[in-house]
Amino acid sequence: GQTYFLTSFWASGGGVGQSFTLELRVFVGRSSNREEKWMEKMQAAHVEPNVVSFSAMIDACAKVGDPIRAQRWHQLMMDAGVQPNAHSFSAVINACAKSGNLGTAVQQFDKMEKAGVAADVVVYSGLLDACAKAGDVDRAKEVFQRMRAAGVTPNVVAYASLARPFAHKGDWQEVERLADDMLSAGLKMNEYFLYAQLLAYASA
Repeated sequence: GQTYFLTSFWASGGGVGQSFTLELRVFVGRSSNREEKWMEKMQAAHVEPNVVSFSAMIDACAKVGDPIRAQRWHQLMMDAGVQPNAHSFSAVINACAKSGNLGTAVQQFDKMEKAGVAADVVVYSGLLDACAKAGDVDRAKEVFQRMRAAGVTPNVVAYASLARPFAHKGDWQEVERLADDMLSAGLKMNEYFLYAQLLAYASA
C-alpha cells in the first residue's frame, strides 16, 4: 500500500520532504482533512513545505469544493515566504469557481498579478469558469480579452467556458460566432462546447 510505497521511496534515496509531498499527491481529492494532517506531520518532522506541497494541499481543498480553506492555505504559504506560482493560484481560483464565488476568484486573480505571477491558459480558463457559473457574460468577455491581450492563446476549454454564460441566456448567435472563431484558430470542438451550443439553441 501507500506505506510500502513511501518506504521503498526512502530506500531508493528519496528525501523526507519529497516523500511527504508524494503522499499529499496520493490523497488529493479524497479528503482535505487527511492532507492537512500530512502537512502537520511535515512541520512536526521539521520539513519545510514547498510550493508543490502547498499546491497539493490547495488542490485538495479545491477538489472538495472548499474555497475558504483553499484561500487560507494559499495565504499560509505566502506568509511562510514560499513564492506562489500559476498552479497554486489556479487551484484557489478553481475552488472559488466551483462554489460560484466570482468576486473572490477575481480577487485571487488580482493578487496573482500583484505578485508578479504570469497567468497561463489554465488560470484564465478557471476564471472564465467562475464567470460562467455566475452567469456574468460581460466579465467573461473582459477576461477573454485580457487573456488575448496578455498573449495567452485560448484553448477549447477557455472557449467552452466563455460560451456557457451566453448559452444559458439563449444567445446562440454569439455561441456560433465563438465556434467559428475557435475553428478558425485550428481548434476542434469538444463535447463541452457542443453542450453549450445545444443549450444555447434550447434556451433561445
